[in-house]
Amino acid sequence: MPLESAADFNSYVDTTTGHGVTATFIEVQSALWDSRTTLIDTWYDIDSGNSYTINLIIDQEYFSIAGGTVPVDGYQPRAIIKATDAPYISQGDKIILDAITTNKGNTLVPTTEFIVQTVEPDNTGLVQLVLEEQ
Repeated sequence: MPLESAADFNSYVDTTTGHGVTATFIEVQSALWDSRTTLIDTWYDIDSGNSYTINLIIDQEYFSIAGGTVPVDGYQPRAIIKATDAPYISQGDKIILDAITTNKGNTLVPTTEFIVQTVEPDNTGLVQLVLEEQ
């Protein structure tokens, strides 16, 4: 029996009570390889080009790379989604993050487009995505 249920996952990505924000997920049709198995997509699993709204948790992990004399600092955008929200997500698909605003309508983060670089399922129902900002 899993430690967390589907209701738990829903609460994590909820936009009012959880940490979630809304985004549009777009399956890019040119992705022929299934990133989950590294095999060619089967006839029923070919990326369809569909787009739909999902909830996700966005994070921009800070990292520092030691250099010769000066370290380089930066961040790596990542997202966490429920595996059931985008079961056929693969490298090269797009995620367009809706603008994040305050309760008064002030924009904190503008609408941002990302390309999925890596898909990292955790085999419990969540998937971590390494993103590249466009």
